[in-house]
Amino acid sequence: MKRRRMHRFWVDLKRRRMFSAGALYAVCAWALVQAASIAFPAFGIPDYVLRAVLVAAFAGFPVALVLAWVFDVTRKGIRVTEPVEDAYPGSRRPPRWWIRPLVAAPILALIVGGTVWLWTSRLAHTGETEFTRQMRPDELPVVAVLPLENLTGRRDLDWAGTAVATLVRDDLAQSHFIAVVSDARTARLAAQHKDMQSMLASAAADGITHVLSGEILHTPRGLTVTSRLTDLRRNVELGANRQEGLQPEEALTFSTAIASVVKQGLGLPGTEKVDVFAANFASRNITAYEAFIAGMQDFLAFDYADARQSFEVAVRKAPDFAMAHYRLAHTLASLGDTDGALREIGAAKRAAVLLPRRERGYIDAAEAYFRRDYAQAERLYRNLLEQHPYESEARLLLLYVLIDSDRSEDALVEAETLAAQDPGDEVAWSSVADLNLKLGHYDEADEALRKLIAISPRNPNAYYLLGESRLFRGRHDEAADNYRKALKVDATFGDAELRLADIDVLRNQPKAAITRLQAMLAPGRFAAPLRITAAFNLAGLLRAQRRCPDAMQALDGVHAEIAGESVRRALELATRSQCLLDLGDVVQARQLAQQSVEHSPGPATRYLFARGLAEIAAGDAAAVARSIAQIRKLSSPAASDRTERKAADYLQGLQLLQGGNAHAAVPLLRLAVTATGYDYADYALGLARALAQDGNVREARTFARQASSREDVSDLRLDLERERSEAASLLARLGG
Repeated sequence: MKRRRMHRFWVDLKRRRMFSAGALYAVCAWALVQAASIAFPAFGIPDYVLRAVLVAAFAGFPVALVLAWVFDVTRKGIRVTEPVEDAYPGSRRPPRWWIRPLVAAPILALIVGGTVWLWTSRLAHTGETEFTRQMRPDELPVVAVLPLENLTGRRDLDWAGTAVATLVRDDLAQSHFIAVVSDARTARLAAQHKDMQSMLASAAADGITHVLSGEILHTPRGLTVTSRLTDLRRNVELGANRQEGLQPEEALTFSTAIASVVKQGLGLPGTEKVDVFAANFASRNITAYEAFIAGMQDFLAFDYADARQSFEVAVRKAPDFAMAHYRLAHTLASLGDTDGALREIGAAKRAAVLLPRRERGYIDAAEAYFRRDYAQAERLYRNLLEQHPYESEARLLLLYVLIDSDRSEDALVEAETLAAQDPGDEVAWSSVADLNLKLGHYDEADEALRKLIAISPRNPNAYYLLGESRLFRGRHDEAADNYRKALKVDATFGDAELRLADIDVLRNQPKAAITRLQAMLAPGRFAAPLRITAAFNLAGLLRAQRRCPDAMQALDGVHAEIAGESVRRALELATRSQCLLDLGDVVQARQLAQQSVEHSPGPATRYLFARGLAEIAAGDAAAVARSIAQIRKLSSPAASDRTERKAADYLQGLQLLQGGNAHAAVPLLRLAVTATGYDYADYALGLARALAQDGNVREARTFARQASSREDVSDLRLDLERERSEAASLLARLGG
């Protein structure tokens, strides 16, 4: 009886074409998953979508089998499968018999789909082999890819070893399951040691678990490229590779095979892809890639002028070289050319269609950063770090975004993370020291500087930051000595020269400061952003000496650089507007102030404030009211930042004061002085004048004294020097 039932069931399976349906579904589902695994990464579709397709493919299998059992596809359409003649008593099937299998189908699909989802989720989050779990259960393998040693005797191939290492490093960096040591850290490691054994020992001491090394050799058949992956924890080789008879361009394509050996040696999941596109592109554009490698070496050495030339050669030789455009954009931004940076990042985006998602993420984040969209830039860099927690470049760029957003505490967290991940990173320790200084943590800053100088005694920024530490504590002579040390190490380190001018001002030697800043304007020695800063500082000092034509001439000297940088174009117009107000040219001052509002790179509070000052000078009460209203609309929701309200209150109080109503002006000006936030003018001077006119001489002296002092030596605000001078004169008249 049982055997007959099984026989009938087997016959029914064949009659209903269950095997054909299952096989057809399996082939179609496999083809769909394969197509998705190729297409989704190319178009930047997130990994969870591919996982969802895989789950749907598995979950659909029982559904397909149930449908094949219940329904039959005939020439007349889809019909319920007829029963065999003796399947039911009287050859009559129960009514609605097909409801049960159709209800069971989604339940089976849910069970299968849930099981597959849990399994693939666990795979996506762990992805470690038994080997890596046993060897290092608490963290990912940390892999350093050393430049392949050029043993051919040909100097023209010196770049090739670095090029292959760069391609391998970029390929491995796509993986979520390993941490790849940055090229900057790798170059530092290679430079510090002459022999391989000491280098490997140092790498192991720094927490690096694996090192990839190799050579490029010359043989009669062509180039031979060798590579080997060393596990520093057990001092064993996990894999090796050798390829003979290669031409230089073929050596670059061999990087994919090297990356595969590394992944196999580390036991990475079989779903890991090898980035063939980058190697093929490099081999087809070998001259461009050679220039790119030279540019990267200069970029990492902070030699932006030479890096720019090399990257420009790379994009000229290969206009669709997306990463060369990306690196050129960062180089131009470092040189102060924001417009050029945006142009190049746009070219990188257009050429980035076939790049891996990691590289496209960097390009998108850089575009947001250069456009000063800090919220979007932060989100994109954090997305990169979520996928690649050890990606030092993403963390460093996030650090810069947070600094530019005035979020020093958040930036310090990222700087300390960088230093912990790479204890030899000079930039990380510089950032830790700098941010601690900004937050007033002087002891912590000194400790970071001691580590920085131990790592790199020839780093000019270390001595500059030592100078900052001494300056903030009022030890001006010691600060000046350290600034001069920084300039001795690097004569182009303009921040130290700017600080020496600040110390001249603090010593009440404005002429010495003016002479120093005028010398900085000469082209050639200092980078454009530093020359622009020097020009604005010089303009502030010259305004204080009633030398407004000379102040505008100083800005004329860097006008082209300001236009190229673009971000400080509005500030230039506002500064010129102030100079014209000093000279009594109210009409032109108003025009320039309005232009500054139009050129504002972000919220226009500063420039609306400048326009309001010009409108008050013109006696245009209606225009002043409009400017005040616009400023109040920009008020920050943060209770701790009342910058816009302060500016609006000051303008309103100043307008009342000019109209002779000092008594009504005092409360508004007092709010401007006492509230937290940024001051666009010396608000205490306005309050002192109002108090003096209102007959409160004693309190007027207090605020005049406050207005004439330089309270924050970390930011001297030389643009306020004229108002400090006026405050000192007012204090003298009040008998202070």
